[in-house]
Amino acid sequence: MTSHQGISVEIPRKILIDEVRRVAHQLSKPPTMAEFDCYSKVGRSGTCSKKFHGWRQFLIQAGFNPDATRSRMPHEELENEFRRICDLLGHTPTSEEFNKYKRMGSSSTIALRFGKGSWTEACKALGYLPPPKHTPTPPGGWNKGIDRVKLDKDKLRFMYEVEGLSASAIAVQLKCGIGTVLRRMRRAGIEVKRHYYQQQQETTPESLLYAELERRRIPFMKQQPIDGLYVVDALIPGAQIVIECDGDYWHGLPDMQKRDKRKDTYLKARHYHVLHFRESELKANVQACVDAVEDEWDRIRPRRTKPNAPGY
Repeated sequence: MTSHQGISVEIPRKILIDEVRRVAHQLSKPPTMAEFDCYSKVGRSGTCSKKFHGWRQFLIQAGFNPDATRSRMPHEELENEFRRICDLLGHTPTSEEFNKYKRMGSSSTIALRFGKGSWTEACKALGYLPPPKHTPTPPGGWNKGIDRVKLDKDKLRFMYEVEGLSASAIAVQLKCGIGTVLRRMRRAGIEVKRHYYQQQQETTPESLLYAELERRRIPFMKQQPIDGLYVVDALIPGAQIVIECDGDYWHGLPDMQKRDKRKDTYLKARHYHVLHFRESELKANVQACVDAVEDEWDRIRPRRTKPNAPGY
């Protein structure tokens, strides 16, 4: 039923069917009730539902499959999303990890499209090794002291003292327990800090950066932990700008460059804006480096007015 100038008019069923077919042709798929109300020039979805005893029955009478109302995501987009998460994590994700970091689709959709319902087979079809299955930790006993996980001492020292990762973050990356990491660190003679998030000793480039940021009255936080996985040298929280001071030697090493790339990928996925400055750049002209920080700040927050910094 519809009304025109106060007169009730009943729309014939054939006209409603012709209208839903027109809308379906326009959308290239059967419309949902909301889409029909948006694009229809005749009648409403509620009217159609009442006349045909339900929206599904209405679509069936019009010759459509009611299960096809949702648009089908192309295979290429799903595959690109899977590869993006693989690059973000640095390994093949589990179905839970995919659902945690996804922007579109779901692990069940990936499994059905590429693996006939199996996540393992879907990973193989996309060219990736399936994630290892979780094996339960055996109960303690006479063999409790046997080292079941091999951890390289030099790698532990590098991750803890150079990369600045906490013991818990190292345990997550190496896929072992935090107790195992702490025991191996003590055995390797690595000094375990009682409070990881205590203020660390500043390097010369960091001191130059902090002094210039304070002089210009730019609000920032030193040595800020991000999600318990990474620690950044400086963070401007209002604009989510991360500033990293890279030592010329350490950050020129291949392992450190790979680690920096993983860290940047993770931070950008969390919507942080990452700026890197080399040690030589900060020592040569720290003012120019902070100028770049201010330019990025102005780009993100264009309505912010610059404070009058001394000397400018």
